[in-house]
Amino acid sequence: MIETVVILEGKSRNAEAVRWFNEYARRLSGALTLAEWGGRKKERQEKFFNSLPQDALVVSLDAAGVKMNSSAFAKRLYELEKLYHKLYIFIGEAEGHSETVLLRARECWSLSELTFPYDIALIVLSEQIYRAGAIRSNHPYHK
Repeated sequence: MIETVVILEGKSRNAEAVRWFNEYARRLSGALTLAEWGGRKKERQEKFFNSLPQDALVVSLDAAGVKMNSSAFAKRLYELEKLYHKLYIFIGEAEGHSETVLLRARECWSLSELTFPYDIALIVLSEQIYRAGAIRSNHPYHK
């Protein structure tokens, strides 16, 4: 499983959502981590992006992004594992992603055509990453 960092463009105020994320991260043995974005100050954002390894992929989540079912999502993560060392997935705030994230993201994915609250998107994304690992290893979780 590709090492994945989920970045919240804001702060999760829901301890239960973070608890669920941490549970899926535990099941993935450290391949999944959570980080909070350092605000909308452009210089801090640029410093962050300049510190990323060259072999990292930045993805933004948006309702208008590429839509995938769970099997296609698992396949995409597997393909990315061959190309990149690390994956950074940004979950935007209610007003969307910062301009810097939009400019730096090489891919944009959608969890659904529905709009989810911030913390629900965090749970759905972490569960789908876990499910992708289960699909790949033919674990019965996904059936």
